[in-house]
Amino acid sequence: MIDPRWRTVLTVTPYVVLAVLVAFTLGVQWGEWAQLVPTLILCAVTAMWIIVWRRLPPTVREHPAAIAVFMTGLIALSLALVFRDSWFGFLTIAVFTFAYSIVPWPWELLAVGATAVVAGLAQASPLGWDTAGIVGGVGILLLNVVAMCGLSWSLRLAERQVNLRATEQERSRLAREIHDTLAQGFAGIVTQLQAAEQAPDDASRARHTRAAIALARDGLAEARRSVKALRPVALDAMRLPDAIGQLARTWTERTGIPCDVSASGDATALPTDVEVALLRTAQEALANVERHAGARRVRLTLRADATGTRLEVRDDGRGFDPHAGPVERGPSDQGGYGLVAMRERIESVAGGLVVESRPGHGTAIRVEVPA
Repeated sequence: MIDPRWRTVLTVTPYVVLAVLVAFTLGVQWGEWAQLVPTLILCAVTAMWIIVWRRLPPTVREHPAAIAVFMTGLIALSLALVFRDSWFGFLTIAVFTFAYSIVPWPWELLAVGATAVVAGLAQASPLGWDTAGIVGGVGILLLNVVAMCGLSWSLRLAERQVNLRATEQERSRLAREIHDTLAQGFAGIVTQLQAAEQAPDDASRARHTRAAIALARDGLAEARRSVKALRPVALDAMRLPDAIGQLARTWTERTGIPCDVSASGDATALPTDVEVALLRTAQEALANVERHAGARRVRLTLRADATGTRLEVRDDGRGFDPHAGPVERGPSDQGGYGLVAMRERIESVAGGLVVESRPGHGTAIRVEVPA
């Protein structure tokens, strides 16, 4: 997925550089139509190549094969323009931004190196084809490759250091927040309960008990607020399909209920908030099955395509009436307030949740988040 910090750069840079180079070419070669027209056609093809790629659906545009085809075509077009006129070496500025921002590591170095070769050919073209020119040209090519790959490597290292620093700062913030809220709240609860045990009369005992309950409620609200703001640890180490598979395996090991998982399509390039919403929904749905359904088997399905991502959790348990209110359903049924939380979470990412169930016929929870 394209880093949001690069979206403006990727949108503006190629067209600005091309426009400047076209204007320069028109000024230098005006009237030399045999030389000018093919160059302008190549410039138009390059612009259209970028436009067509940007208009592809995200699931296609962010696929590694699509990125490889796009970068190969863009580098080839840049090379063709450099062979026409050496000043088109400046177009490699735009090509480098694409290579750095959309090509996954470590293939990024290959794309950056190829871009450096094109830039080096543009710089070496005035040297000629004698021995000195060839040696100088090779030196320029090697220098470009080393410099641009080194720059790419350095930028990645700097980005990693920034991320690590941000992670450490977030951990420190969380530690302070837990100390200042949850830890102090638990300490207050213990103090109030101890005071209640030693209270001389029922009134004092009730007063300390009410204080402990109030502190517990405040702590629970604080814990929910903190948890909602956190990204699941599983998604730090793997993408959504693997995280859901691991979730199902762990759940089966704990409950003894088989959970079949199937995943299709490319669900590895989803935004973080969508990944979190889908994983939390799967967790809540499985928790409901464990607590309420009495199921013998569960099936969890994840599908992704150009229109969106769908998640379904289906069990063969006792089921319930999804149209009845929480009071009519009773506390043992599956459609309680956890379902409300799931729906709100999915709606927060512009998705929808549908529940299909009836007593004695199991439950299916279907979630869809559009692309």
